[in-house]
Amino acid sequence: MLYPSPLIAGSTIAITAFSSGVPSDCHPRLDIVIAGLKQRGFDVIEGSCLRENYQHLSADKITRAQELMTMLCDDNIDAIMPPWGGELAMDLLPLLDYERLALAKPKWLIGFSDISTLQVALTTKLGWASAHATNLMQLHPQETESLTTQLFDCLSCGQGQSFEQ
Repeated sequence: MLYPSPLIAGSTIAITAFSSGVPSDCHPRLDIVIAGLKQRGFDVIEGSCLRENYQHLSADKITRAQELMTMLCDDNIDAIMPPWGGELAMDLLPLLDYERLALAKPKWLIGFSDISTLQVALTTKLGWASAHATNLMQLHPQETESLTTQLFDCLSCGQGQSFEQ
């Protein structure tokens, strides 16, 4: 298993919706969540496949796959967080270049639901560990639910370190 680097202050988190995008009425919450990541010290890159949602998708499958590939292959990015799941991440599976991805630095793919579709592919084809955990839109800075709030306690652990839930 290839574990990505721990997420610490200064790590870069890219945000893209490779399935369902964020409709305009949810943009205020998205902005709060992104500001919360920045307050934690993370650098945040916002993809173009994020703030649209047409028929349950952020963009067409080619555009979503290209943006995800760009992020997965960018060794300056430490983690990718979609806002939430959706229904059609499976459309991207045949469009990903796994040979090219095998040359990239592993990075955390964080979330659950439709996100699991891509997590399983990256784990079985490339051996990358992933984080089946809270989705981005649940990370409101005022959230108190412990499994959600402890996400970064887990992902900040380095080799030999542990955390308690």
